[in-house]
Formats: sequence, structure tokens, C-alpha cells
Amino acid sequence: MGTEIQGLDPSRMTRVGQGRTAEIFAWGEGRVLRLFRDGASRDYARREMRISHAVWQTGIPSPAVHPAEADDGLIEIDGRFGFVMDRVEGPSMLRVLTAKPWMLWHHARQFARLHRMLHSKTGGGLPSQHERFHLVVDRISGEVGAEIAGRIRSAIDGLWLGDAVCHGDFHPDNVLMSAGGPIIIDWGPATAGCPAADVAWTVYLFQHGGTPPGMRLWQRTILDLFRRLFLAAYRRAYLRGSDVPWSEVERWGPAIAAIRLGDGVPEERALLLQAIREHFG
Repeated sequence: MGTEIQGLDPSRMTRVGQGRTAEIFAWGEGRVLRLFRDGASRDYARREMRISHAVWQTGIPSPAVHPAEADDGLIEIDGRFGFVMDRVEGPSMLRVLTAKPWMLWHHARQFARLHRMLHSKTGGGLPSQHERFHLVVDRISGEVGAEIAGRIRSAIDGLWLGDAVCHGDFHPDNVLMSAGGPIIIDWGPATAGCPAADVAWTVYLFQHGGTPPGMRLWQRTILDLFRRLFLAAYRRAYLRGSDVPWSEVERWGPAIAAIRLGDGVPEERALLLQAIREHFG
């Protein structure tokens, strides 16, 4: 069981960050509490804690995890589960780029070096990317149909597999620019698998990721241009020091679209279904 803390109300705690699945709260000197949103199970929180710890043990620059003094290391507050880790001070790479767009090429090269670095590590303590992808296909089979789901599984099985550390959601907002250097965060979807698949996910996010709400047409146009330039620079820098062929990244594209459908992003659903049916239908 986790350590249940009575009398704390998350709405009265100091929130220092948030994402789609969790909120980050200050938690003593130099630490934060990653507290998952309502509905996230204990098993889900425990899995992410163990993945985050396994990644840190590889030497990849990431926040260290500090399990609670309980059987599973979790903290429970108001029915929500979380775990404690090091606090990283510094803006995200995305925020730095927004403030200093002329640094695009420098940060794109840095971003690529970070991605290559984590792909150079063996992810022996991480879940299997292959198994995770198959579980996602099982989950979306009702949306795409059993026949197309079977073709997606066959495509995944026919692509190169590996055991490298793969982040699973690598983009500039998941890199914090601390005083001691870049720190990579949000390791929940991390697996041991194929670097080309991990790169294909990043490529998808740059090519098809949504835009912040309320942006005007001219702002979206500039953002799209910015993404294309960053992606081109990232691609050149990644390939310069990697043995992953770009053709392999492109081969993963359709399967990654199917895996992305499993994330349930409403504004991307129609585009993803169309792409999946065009390729696998």
C-alpha cells in the first residue's frame, strides 16, 4: 500500500507544473510531487514511478525518484496517487525557443543529440515497446475494425525491433533547460524498443501536433514554419551521428499514426482514422 496523507487538499498546494495526466506540486526542499489526476489507478502511478527510476539508473539526465516509505513507494492524497522526485529548475526548451526563436538551429541540434544519447542506452528495466504497441492496437481495434487492426499488428511485427531506451513522447516541452544542462522529463510512455519508432513519433508531433487554442491564422502559419525548420534541423543532426536510416523512420509512420490514435486526442482523431484507413484499409 502507498503512504496516505490525510488533511492535504491539492487545490491548496503549490502547483509548479502540469500535464495531461498529472500535476506537479512543490514538495519540500529540492523535490516535487507528481500527483496523477483523478481516475489514474494505483497501478498506473506505480508503473510510471518504476519506469522513471529505471531511466534515471541508466544515467540519462532525468529527475531522480524518491519512493515513499511504503510497500509500493507511492503517496496517496485525496484518492489520487503520486510519487516524489527531484525538482528541476528551468524553463522548457519550447519556452526558450519561443522567447529566442533565433536559437532554433542550436536547440534543434541539441535536441537531436539528446535523442541519440538516450537511444544509445539499453532499456533492460523498461517495458517492451513491442508489447505496448500491441496493447494499444487491441484498444483501438473497435474504432478501426478487426481486419485493419490485424494489418497494423502485422506491420509492427515486420518492422525492426530493438532494446534501446525510447522516450515515447519526445518533444521540446519535455526537455527542461536547467543550470546544470538539459533534463528530460515525463517518462510515462518510455519503453525498450526501436529508436526509429521513437523518432517517427517525434516526427509525427512536429508534422501533425495540434496548436494552442486561440491562435490566429498568422500565428499558426508562423508556428507551422517554425516546426518545419526545427524538424529539418533535428533530422539532419540526428542522422549525422546515428546508424538509424531515415527510410526506417518513414516505414514506422503509419503504425505510429495508429499508436497515436490510442492517445485519444479528440482534435486529431479524424485525421488519424483517415490516414490509418488509407494505408491499412
